[in-house]
Amino acid sequence: MINNIFDKKKSLILIVDDSKFIRSTFRNFLENEGYEVLEAEDGIKAIAIFKQAKPDVVLMDFVMPGMNGITTCSKLQELPNGNRTPVIMVTSLEDEDSVNQAFEAGATDYISKPINWAVLRQRLKRLIHARQTEISLDQSEAFARSIIEHAEEGIITIDIEGIIKYINPTAEEIFGYASNEILEKDITTLIPQVYKKGCHNDPNEVTDIHNEIIGHKKDNSSIPIDFTLSKFYVDDKCYFSIILRDITKRKQYEEMIRYQAFYDSLTGLPNRLLLKERITVEISRTKRTHEKLAVMFLDLDRFKLINDTLGHDIGDKLLKEVANRLKGCLREQDTVARLGGDEFVVLLPGITHEEVVGKIADKILESIRQPIVIDTHELYLTISIGVTVFPDDGEDDETLLTNADVAMYRAKEEGKNNFQLYTPAMNAKALERLAMENSLRRAIEYNEFVLYYQPKVNTKTEDVIGMEALVRWQHPKWGLVPPVKFIPLAEETGLIVPIGEWVLRTACAHTKALQNAGLPPLTVAVNLSARQFELQDLTKMVSNALKDTGLEAKYLELEITESVAMKNVEYTVKVINELRDMGVKFSIDDFGTGYSSLSKLNSFSVNKLKIDKSFVGKIDGKKDNSIIASTVLALGKSLELGIVAEGVENEDQVNFLKANNCDEMQGYFFGRPMPKENFLEFYNNKLKK
Repeated sequence: MINNIFDKKKSLILIVDDSKFIRSTFRNFLENEGYEVLEAEDGIKAIAIFKQAKPDVVLMDFVMPGMNGITTCSKLQELPNGNRTPVIMVTSLEDEDSVNQAFEAGATDYISKPINWAVLRQRLKRLIHARQTEISLDQSEAFARSIIEHAEEGIITIDIEGIIKYINPTAEEIFGYASNEILEKDITTLIPQVYKKGCHNDPNEVTDIHNEIIGHKKDNSSIPIDFTLSKFYVDDKCYFSIILRDITKRKQYEEMIRYQAFYDSLTGLPNRLLLKERITVEISRTKRTHEKLAVMFLDLDRFKLINDTLGHDIGDKLLKEVANRLKGCLREQDTVARLGGDEFVVLLPGITHEEVVGKIADKILESIRQPIVIDTHELYLTISIGVTVFPDDGEDDETLLTNADVAMYRAKEEGKNNFQLYTPAMNAKALERLAMENSLRRAIEYNEFVLYYQPKVNTKTEDVIGMEALVRWQHPKWGLVPPVKFIPLAEETGLIVPIGEWVLRTACAHTKALQNAGLPPLTVAVNLSARQFELQDLTKMVSNALKDTGLEAKYLELEITESVAMKNVEYTVKVINELRDMGVKFSIDDFGTGYSSLSKLNSFSVNKLKIDKSFVGKIDGKKDNSIIASTVLALGKSLELGIVAEGVENEDQVNFLKANNCDEMQGYFFGRPMPKENFLEFYNNKLKK
């Protein structure tokens, strides 16, 4: 019997969600963590499984057809041991009522979608540890007393009159009494409400009771207690056992969870959830008072550059200082919230004269313009502000925020460091951008992208030795859309990831097709976007593309910009080394436009540097105009790297690059980007000469 107690077994998790995909995702994670898993697609099946399997923890979806997560959670509390089984509510709803409902229904905790797996891992460990301490005490008397004496829970035995007959050391510690001070005293000394909970009723009518009440310590202070009262008989005489825990820390944790749900962890400002709630409240009040309500959408100018260059620690400190300055510009009744990143929103209720809004906006602009000293850095930045007013520019929180965002983008377009009042005309441009985004998503599905290839030549011989793959968008109505029109939007929306994978695979397939046609092999260069490079499975994606197309790795050259390479040097080195081990070549594009140090550059183990075309374009035979290009060439040679000059357009530039031992050239002088059919013809003609 005792051996069975110490047999280790996996903890059992019950997943309740109507989505098969989500259940499968949770199952994969949990089984990898070493848990056993059961699934239920609705509340009714969850209750049936719970009765039979008695899981250690329940992961409960908030929104389900039929019996929702709140109702199911409440039903579980009524089952034997249901009130002791931790329930984590999984929700994507963003309002305080939903969080409150979850806790009131008996949920122990909640976690928001999309799931932060690290947070879920720690919460499961904590809850299961707590659950495992609530073991049964039905062993031999000596073994049971050993467990009781060392239990983490307080245990008290009382008779039918409520007189304390036993108290374990944990309960002594919880209440601050020694056993000889409290034995034979009435239980109400410790727990006044216990009578109301049933122990003085007819014992035949008393069933197990579990509740949270307030206990009194010896020093007269109060503590929240989670207690269970159960009856038992000894020689036909009725007694009650009380198992209790001091839940002060749990209450503090719940309070912390509530705080985290509605406040930004970095700045302490209200987050989007609390902001939207306050906007809704102020709209209702404004309708009664017939005043106006203003919403400001604020976005820092150049913050990304500072964050990427100086690091996230400096960026975080900067955001805290900005938050403090914004609060210093506002009235007592105003709210400033952080939506995330460098986006803030200011809520201005009780507006009787609209010029107040302009004065506050000017005050904010002036405050942010002042130098900000972070550690040893003196930083200068500005802010762009978009303003909407209720009810003129929207009658609900979402419309007011959306239109303020549109006005903020107009402030950016107007040179930044200013504020713009929303006008309906601004939506036309916003709709144009939305149409572009929708079309871009459709372009992926309908294969509207095409690849153009620009030749790369050997500087000494001017023979074609490779090509760079450049994506174009062949829109059915707009015609050929250049990259400058859609690449920034693709980066911003994340669509660059599937587009980039298509470019890589297609370029590899086309290059292999040239080889299969019997032509001398060429190397194809493919640009990687910042988002692509940050993918944890980039190496696998490149490996699969080479395997599926049959192209040898030595004929693929990947290009990343200097700023992308410097964003996370350790990660850059790791990825480059993994791909180079496969045989793939690497080059740094647009070199000279970023902020890299020579020591870090040398650690990247790249094959080539590409001189940015802005430097090549200045070469005109005059020494002063070619000094940067000369420096990059000398630097590359000292690091034993190949040098590629892009944007070569005239003979002066060609002669200079030849004289300075540049390795490769590309540009309009040798050939513009062209479709693969034209490139094949171009290459054949070059081979015939």
